[in-house]
Amino acid sequence: MGLAAGRSRLILPGTWVSVPLTDRESARQFCRRLVREQVGRADQLARLRRDATQELVTSAADARELGAHTYLMALELLPGVPFPAALLALDESWPESARADLAAGDVSAALVSAFPGTEVAVQRTGPVARRAELVRGTLGEQTYLTLRLEYHVPYPDGSGLMLARVNAPTVPAAEPFATLFDEILDSLTWTDVRV
Repeated sequence: MGLAAGRSRLILPGTWVSVPLTDRESARQFCRRLVREQVGRADQLARLRRDATQELVTSAADARELGAHTYLMALELLPGVPFPAALLALDESWPESARADLAAGDVSAALVSAFPGTEVAVQRTGPVARRAELVRGTLGEQTYLTLRLEYHVPYPDGSGLMLARVNAPTVPAAEPFATLFDEILDSLTWTDVRV
Protein backbone atom coordinates (compact mmCIF):
# COMPACT_ATOMS: atom_id res chain seq x y z
CA MET A 1 0.00 0.00 0.00
CA GLY A 2 1.30 3.47 -0.82
CA LEU A 3 2.41 6.04 1.72
CA ALA A 4 3.28 9.71 1.60
CA ALA A 5 1.52 10.54 -1.65
CA GLY A 6 3.34 7.79 -3.54
CA ARG A 7 6.83 8.42 -2.12
CA SER A 8 6.98 5.01 -0.45
CA ARG A 9 5.25 1.65 -0.20
CA LEU A 10 4.58 -0.88 2.57
CA ILE A 11 3.56 -4.51 2.49
CA LEU A 12 0.61 -4.95 4.82
CA PRO A 13 -0.75 -8.32 5.94
CA GLY A 14 -4.50 -8.86 5.80
CA THR A 15 -7.01 -6.19 4.81
CA TRP A 16 -6.27 -2.47 5.27
CA VAL A 17 -7.86 0.74 4.04
CA SER A 18 -6.33 4.14 3.44
CA VAL A 19 -8.45 6.94 4.93
CA PRO A 20 -8.25 10.08 2.75
CA LEU A 21 -6.80 13.09 4.52
CA THR A 22 -7.21 15.66 1.75
CA ASP A 23 -10.30 17.29 3.27
CA ARG A 24 -13.07 16.64 5.80
CA GLU A 25 -15.77 15.92 3.21
CA SER A 26 -13.71 13.26 1.40
CA ALA A 27 -12.93 11.64 4.75
CA ARG A 28 -16.61 11.79 5.77
CA GLN A 29 -17.80 10.14 2.56
CA PHE A 30 -15.11 7.44 2.77
CA CYS A 31 -15.80 6.71 6.45
CA ARG A 32 -19.55 6.57 5.87
CA ARG A 33 -19.11 4.09 3.03
CA LEU A 34 -16.61 1.99 5.02
CA VAL A 35 -18.86 1.81 8.10
CA ARG A 36 -21.86 0.87 5.97
CA GLU A 37 -19.83 -1.98 4.40
CA GLN A 38 -18.50 -3.18 7.76
CA VAL A 39 -21.63 -2.77 9.92
CA GLY A 40 -24.41 -3.39 7.41
CA ARG A 41 -27.50 -1.46 6.39
CA ALA A 42 -30.07 -2.74 8.90
CA ASP A 43 -32.27 0.03 10.35
CA GLN A 44 -31.58 -1.03 13.95
CA LEU A 45 -27.86 -0.35 13.34
CA ALA A 46 -28.37 3.28 12.26
CA ARG A 47 -27.11 4.78 15.51
CA LEU A 48 -24.05 2.50 15.55
CA ARG A 49 -23.25 3.50 11.95
CA ARG A 50 -23.66 7.20 12.76
CA ASP A 51 -21.47 7.01 15.89
CA ALA A 52 -18.77 4.93 14.18
CA THR A 53 -18.71 7.26 11.18
CA GLN A 54 -18.39 10.33 13.42
CA GLU A 55 -15.58 8.70 15.41
CA LEU A 56 -13.64 7.89 12.22
CA VAL A 57 -14.22 11.35 10.73
CA THR A 58 -12.95 12.95 13.96
CA SER A 59 -9.94 10.63 13.94
CA ALA A 60 -9.14 11.62 10.34
CA ALA A 61 -9.48 15.32 11.23
CA ASP A 62 -7.10 14.82 14.18
CA ALA A 63 -4.62 13.07 11.87
CA ARG A 64 -4.84 15.95 9.37
CA GLU A 65 -4.29 18.46 12.17
CA LEU A 66 -1.16 16.55 13.26
CA GLY A 67 0.17 16.92 9.72
CA ALA A 68 -0.24 13.26 8.76
CA HIS A 69 -0.08 12.45 5.07
CA THR A 70 -1.11 8.80 5.55
CA TYR A 71 -3.77 7.14 7.68
CA LEU A 72 -3.99 3.37 7.27
CA MET A 73 -6.53 1.30 9.15
CA ALA A 74 -6.45 -2.49 9.50
CA LEU A 75 -9.68 -4.41 9.20
CA GLU A 76 -8.58 -8.06 9.21
CA LEU A 77 -5.30 -9.86 9.86
CA LEU A 78 -6.62 -12.95 8.04
CA PRO A 79 -10.03 -13.49 6.45
CA GLY A 80 -12.55 -13.52 9.31
CA VAL A 81 -9.96 -12.46 11.93
CA PRO A 82 -10.63 -8.82 12.92
CA PHE A 83 -7.53 -6.75 13.56
CA PRO A 84 -8.17 -3.21 14.81
CA ALA A 85 -4.99 -1.21 14.25
CA ALA A 86 -4.10 2.15 12.77
CA LEU A 87 -0.90 3.52 11.28
CA LEU A 88 -0.34 7.26 10.79
CA ALA A 89 2.63 8.62 8.90
CA LEU A 90 3.90 12.18 8.73
CA ASP A 91 7.07 14.02 7.78
CA GLU A 92 9.37 15.39 10.44
CA SER A 93 12.61 17.35 10.49
CA TRP A 94 15.80 16.23 12.17
CA PRO A 95 16.07 17.92 15.58
CA GLU A 96 19.04 20.18 16.25
CA SER A 97 20.43 17.58 18.69
CA ALA A 98 21.17 15.26 15.75
CA ARG A 99 23.10 17.76 13.58
CA ALA A 100 26.64 16.88 14.74
CA ASP A 101 26.11 13.13 14.25
CA LEU A 102 24.51 13.72 10.85
CA ALA A 103 27.45 15.89 9.81
CA ALA A 104 29.77 13.03 10.82
CA GLY A 105 27.68 10.63 8.71
CA ASP A 106 26.53 8.52 11.67
CA VAL A 107 22.77 8.10 11.20
CA SER A 108 22.42 5.59 14.08
CA ALA A 109 24.04 8.03 16.52
CA ALA A 110 21.90 10.84 15.10
CA LEU A 111 18.76 8.81 15.86
CA VAL A 112 19.94 8.13 19.42
CA SER A 113 20.70 11.84 19.92
CA ALA A 114 17.42 12.93 18.37
CA PHE A 115 15.14 10.43 20.10
CA PRO A 116 16.49 9.40 23.52
CA GLY A 117 14.90 6.29 24.95
CA THR A 118 14.29 4.66 21.58
CA GLU A 119 15.82 1.45 20.28
CA VAL A 120 17.77 1.76 17.04
CA ALA A 121 17.72 -1.21 14.68
CA VAL A 122 19.05 -1.59 11.17
CA GLN A 123 16.31 -2.38 8.67
CA ARG A 124 16.40 -2.72 4.88
CA THR A 125 16.32 1.07 4.49
CA GLY A 126 19.00 1.64 7.13
CA PRO A 127 18.86 2.59 10.83
CA VAL A 128 15.38 3.18 12.29
CA ALA A 129 14.49 4.38 15.80
CA ARG A 130 11.58 2.65 17.56
CA ARG A 131 9.74 3.33 20.80
CA ALA A 132 7.19 0.82 22.13
CA GLU A 133 4.62 1.24 24.88
CA LEU A 134 2.03 -1.21 26.16
CA VAL A 135 -0.87 0.52 27.88
CA ARG A 136 -3.32 -1.33 30.11
CA GLY A 137 -6.85 0.02 30.20
CA THR A 138 -10.24 -0.97 31.49
CA LEU A 139 -13.68 -0.77 30.01
CA GLY A 140 -16.23 -1.68 32.67
CA GLU A 141 -14.75 -4.77 34.25
CA GLN A 142 -12.79 -5.77 31.14
CA THR A 143 -9.05 -5.16 31.05
CA TYR A 144 -7.41 -4.67 27.66
CA LEU A 145 -3.94 -3.89 26.29
CA THR A 146 -3.11 -1.29 23.66
CA LEU A 147 0.22 -1.42 21.86
CA ARG A 148 1.62 1.94 20.76
CA LEU A 149 4.68 2.07 18.54
CA GLU A 150 6.56 5.01 17.09
CA TYR A 151 9.12 4.67 14.29
CA HIS A 152 11.47 7.40 13.06
CA VAL A 153 12.63 6.40 9.59
CA PRO A 154 15.29 8.60 7.92
CA TYR A 155 14.69 9.53 4.30
CA PRO A 156 17.43 8.11 2.05
CA ASP A 157 18.66 11.57 1.08
CA GLY A 158 19.01 12.58 4.76
CA SER A 159 16.64 15.55 4.36
CA GLY A 160 14.25 14.47 7.10
CA LEU A 161 12.37 11.53 8.55
CA MET A 162 9.08 9.78 8.27
CA LEU A 163 7.38 9.35 11.64
CA ALA A 164 5.09 6.30 11.68
CA ARG A 165 2.78 5.91 14.68
CA VAL A 166 0.96 2.64 15.27
CA ASN A 167 -1.95 2.11 17.64
CA ALA A 168 -3.14 -1.48 18.09
CA PRO A 169 -5.87 -1.78 20.73
CA THR A 170 -7.03 -5.02 22.33
CA VAL A 171 -3.86 -7.02 21.68
CA PRO A 172 -3.40 -10.12 23.86
CA ALA A 173 0.37 -9.49 24.25
CA ALA A 174 2.95 -6.99 23.02
CA GLU A 175 5.71 -9.05 21.49
CA PRO A 176 4.19 -10.86 18.53
CA PHE A 177 2.43 -7.67 17.44
CA ALA A 178 5.48 -5.45 17.94
CA THR A 179 7.43 -7.91 15.78
CA LEU A 180 4.65 -7.82 13.17
CA PHE A 181 4.86 -4.03 12.91
CA ASP A 182 8.68 -4.14 12.87
CA GLU A 183 8.36 -6.41 9.82
CA ILE A 184 5.77 -4.14 8.23
CA LEU A 185 8.09 -1.13 8.62
CA ASP A 186 10.99 -3.23 7.35
CA SER A 187 9.02 -3.80 4.13
CA LEU A 188 9.21 -0.05 3.42
CA THR A 189 10.41 0.77 -0.07
CA TRP A 190 11.19 4.33 -1.11
CA THR A 191 9.86 5.16 -4.54
CA ASP A 192 10.47 8.91 -4.49
CA VAL A 193 12.33 10.62 -1.64
CA ARG A 194 11.37 14.20 -2.45
CA VAL A 195 9.79 15.82 0.62
